[in-house]
Amino acid sequence: MLFDNAKYISLLIKRAYYTLIAVIALQAALILFFAWQWYSATRIDHVYIIDPDTTRAATRADGTLHRSQYEIKAFILHFLEKAFAHNEYSWGENLRTVSDIMDKKSAQLFLARMNEEIEALYKEQNAISTVALKDIEIDTQKHPYEVLLYYETHLNFAAPGTTVYDSQVAEGGLFLEIHPMSRCPQNPFGMQIRNLQFLQKKAP
Repeated sequence: MLFDNAKYISLLIKRAYYTLIAVIALQAALILFFAWQWYSATRIDHVYIIDPDTTRAATRADGTLHRSQYEIKAFILHFLEKAFAHNEYSWGENLRTVSDIMDKKSAQLFLARMNEEIEALYKEQNAISTVALKDIEIDTQKHPYEVLLYYETHLNFAAPGTTVYDSQVAEGGLFLEIHPMSRCPQNPFGMQIRNLQFLQKKAP
């Protein structure tokens, strides 16, 4: 009888021991799971897609500085609009915005092109310009990324209270490098233009 009781108590102790081990293992698994979820959440990055009418926000969870060709092209379109599409009232703000997404050397080169003569077209002759991307090549195999693009600027002149009385078209090209950066409210694309070079228009 005593032997049976001792055997029964030993069995209960073993069951309690294995149950305790299982509970500890489950708790450890839950801790690891929630730790991984927290780590993944802190690595989520924001993607902003900007078109002429609205800005849409999305997220991607890889948390790296990799940028897709789609993101780079959207960034380039944003850059072209701020760099070459102006009127009397948007000129100054556009130049400040585009300077903020370039390194110092590239910004200085760009602003040197946007001289007083160009400014006078908007401030004194009521010019309104629009820009269109004609061709683009994006190389994401190189780091930093390399972009070769050609654009077309339409410059329209209008006297106050009248329709357009003159229109001019100017074509050009750019080579530039794209350096990924951490995203922020001032630079939601998380990219910076460096090594900017102006090119002649694309040969026919």
